[in-house]
Amino acid sequence: MNPSHRIQFGLIDHVEGPVTRPSSAVIYEVNRIVRLADEVGIEYAWFSEHHSHAHHGHLPAPLLLALALASETRSIRLGTAIICLNLHHPLDIAEQVATADLLMNRRLAPGFGSGSSPAEFGMFGLDVTLLEERRERFNESLQMVLAAWCGQVEESSGPYFPSTAHSPLPVAGASLHSRSWLAVNSSGTAEIAGRLNFNVLFSHLRTPEQYCEYTSIYHSAGGSGVIATNRPVYVGETEDAAWAQAEPALRTLWRRFRLEGKIPDGTPEPDDPKVLARHPINFVVGDAESVARQLADLHRTAPYSLMNAEVNWPGLSQNAIHNCVRRLGGEVRRHLDSLLASGPPP
Repeated sequence: MNPSHRIQFGLIDHVEGPVTRPSSAVIYEVNRIVRLADEVGIEYAWFSEHHSHAHHGHLPAPLLLALALASETRSIRLGTAIICLNLHHPLDIAEQVATADLLMNRRLAPGFGSGSSPAEFGMFGLDVTLLEERRERFNESLQMVLAAWCGQVEESSGPYFPSTAHSPLPVAGASLHSRSWLAVNSSGTAEIAGRLNFNVLFSHLRTPEQYCEYTSIYHSAGGSGVIATNRPVYVGETEDAAWAQAEPALRTLWRRFRLEGKIPDGTPEPDDPKVLARHPINFVVGDAESVARQLADLHRTAPYSLMNAEVNWPGLSQNAIHNCVRRLGGEVRRHLDSLLASGPPP
């Protein structure tokens, strides 16, 4: 495979932990995972925004963690997946991101999304708006961010963010827009991402068929950036060991999804962990060769250039997570390169 066309790898972390656990301990574990990912050649690490322990998250400011880790790593790109743009004023976010990118020597990969939980909207004194209104607000926010990065915001009387004409500082680096991403979880956000030519971040909650639908809309709207898919992943030394080690995490996640309504209430919990791993969890489990094969199958159905793996789950020891990261950066990558270079199976 041409090295310029090989699949890149990233890690996404929601920086989660029990409410009783010190945030410093939760963040320190993520720090160790990212430093290891940098050592084994994984290209990206992303951090999510959550407030007041919504979604079990301990990190309300992912941009700060990306900035801190820039001084502790060598080459890994550090990003936000995502900044919940509708919780903030876009000019404030535009200035913070542009400043952080300068301090990080252009290694920032900012990702933005329109959504958040109803509880988080309430914390900021915001109503949970209808989908169309939320999308319009998101679109206006993004256009203001891009204008700020170009160094000139025109006078605006927009319905959400009226502004006087001014020249924001710092002016963003010319490549910042091309290194920025949108979370795409609907046809509407796929159209916005394409029209404004952001790169695409998919959620692991979506099916390959949805990935294909959104990618088609994105390209039809003019998008030409990178497509990043997402899956929870656990890579064990052997197939049997992988399933045995991952089963506690699968059961914890399945029960959480049922509690959150992603799995219908009253659905009996499957005995077979391989059934637990199916949609909507979409958890990829196996030894290095098996995981690579599953990722290759996903690529053939819904092509992507960047595989973002979520590896840090309750029920997995830190040693198991670290070994998983090493295998992703080594054996899985080698197997995946070989499988994609050889074409589809006969």
